[in-house]
Amino acid sequence: MSSTHCRVIARPDVAESSANAERVLQICTVQQTIRAALPAIESWADQGHTSLREITRHDVLTALATAGPGRASTLTALRHVFRVLKARQVVFVNPTARIRSGSPTKTIPLPADLDTVRAVLRSEDPTVAAMAALTAFHALTPAHLSAITLTDIRDGRLHIAGRVVVLAEPVRQRLRVYLDHRARRWPATANPYLFLHQRNALRTSPPKPDWISLRLAGMAQIMREDRILDELLATGGDLRRLCDLFGLSISGAERYLGALNHPDLDPADHSTHQPSSNSIDTIASSLIG
Repeated sequence: MSSTHCRVIARPDVAESSANAERVLQICTVQQTIRAALPAIESWADQGHTSLREITRHDVLTALATAGPGRASTLTALRHVFRVLKARQVVFVNPTARIRSGSPTKTIPLPADLDTVRAVLRSEDPTVAAMAALTAFHALTPAHLSAITLTDIRDGRLHIAGRVVVLAEPVRQRLRVYLDHRARRWPATANPYLFLHQRNALRTSPPKPDWISLRLAGMAQIMREDRILDELLATGGDLRRLCDLFGLSISGAERYLGALNHPDLDPADHSTHQPSSNSIDTIASSLIG
């Protein structure tokens, strides 16, 4: 049941027909929704359910009880699923109605899998490699990447959101390759934004952050958190540095403090890291080497 229904959920015509229930979900949002809802759907299939029409409020509550810290995200995902299916008349009752999720659980960022990060950084697609480098080395968000213009990068520095970022050498290398690719593929474009695709190359609009997230295979947030976490451990928890270096608010930076005493993290492993350029050099050797 789970795989069949996931295909139904992800079909564009199903989403488009639910305009009265909610706006069409972007591809990345659909993928994230399915990932969050899938454990509950698979558990129902294991219990012998053959259709989501059979799912009751009690079934949803039981699934949430075993979701642990992911209760809020699981309920949100299931709500999206049942709203779309009800709008399409695949189901006739939304069993998630009037169930309260509570506040989302704050999670402690953990290190990314380096093999996965390396794979994105070494992508043969110059666009992906350049975006991945900016994210992995400088913790830029898809919104940041979307807003970068050609004139924002000069003299080896990126001017963005009121900050000046000294670009790491691996980032400069990938940007040079990407800019050559950009010039060859769209030599006559008037678009001032750094990153282009087939549609916006004919306009002057920026790429959408969702498109960037999709090109990075859902790794954007993971790589950003990994970079910030690395700096936190390297500086012994210097929140002010995190705010200055990555444009975080104090409350945003405090989210990473739990990592200092996390049992799965040993700050000693980062003792070779020093603030500023040395930290970037160490990251480069671990990611690229």
